[in-house]
Amino acid sequence: MIRILIPTDFSDHSINALKYAQLLFQKEVVEFTVLHAYEPSALQFLGNKSPSALKRVYGRLKINTLKQMEDLKAGVCGSSQFENHTYNWEAREGHLSNIIDELLGSDYEYIVMGSKGATGLKEIFFGSTTFDIVSLRHTIPLLIVPEHAEFVELSNIGFATDFQNFYFKEELNPLLKLAKLWESTVRTIKIYDTLEISEKQKRHLQKLKGLLSDVDFSFHVIEKYSSIENCIYEFKEDLEIDLMVMIDYSKSFFEHLVDEPVIKRISFHTKLPFLIFPEAN
Repeated sequence: MIRILIPTDFSDHSINALKYAQLLFQKEVVEFTVLHAYEPSALQFLGNKSPSALKRVYGRLKINTLKQMEDLKAGVCGSSQFENHTYNWEAREGHLSNIIDELLGSDYEYIVMGSKGATGLKEIFFGSTTFDIVSLRHTIPLLIVPEHAEFVELSNIGFATDFQNFYFKEELNPLLKLAKLWESTVRTIKIYDTLEISEKQKRHLQKLKGLLSDVDFSFHVIEKYSSIENCIYEFKEDLEIDLMVMIDYSKSFFEHLVDEPVIKRISFHTKLPFLIFPEAN
């Protein structure tokens, strides 16, 4: 059984992420935990509120949250196509990052989150007061589903890498499992400044070929881009990538990929989902 954590704020893009995960793992036995964290906004704390007034604020917030969760539960369970999927529904008081920290030892195999445009992606990649999940993504694979992403069967999975790091089977397991599940071709993509590779990269390349030997795979090289939009367009359109995966090394994937500051000057309206899995210890 696969255990998947799905934080939600009841927005359309977070619900879309849940739907995408249902379809992605439709062939698997899955236990989904749908989690909403709630706490009063700064406006609700303005003024000298007495303990009883604050208690009423929390009470109203809890009632509203539980109603939204019941509505979501009714919608999901009423339309669920897959008897092999079960659901836990959790609404907790507190900050999402603190609650997620408590769940780190709960054996989740994936966390799935929706993103809305550049702001949503910036929150996910760099953390924010709303979605501070940086620590989690270093231990559990993180699937990012853009707001307009629609699920398609995974014919081609892109794996962006530069052969600079040694590859371990355990860190590639999320990629290999999905490739076998959907009988996908893994398109390994090297972003280059120069086509020459070092002896170290050649050794890592041979190791990678061995790890991918049980699935269909191919290798591609793409020139380094000056904009993320152009790079993602080539991934999705020219190479027909349905899902992009990457290993979360210490330096951001996008910093290796392009010459511009990550996320800062882009709209990034991609429909391509990203799966980020942690570097092996």
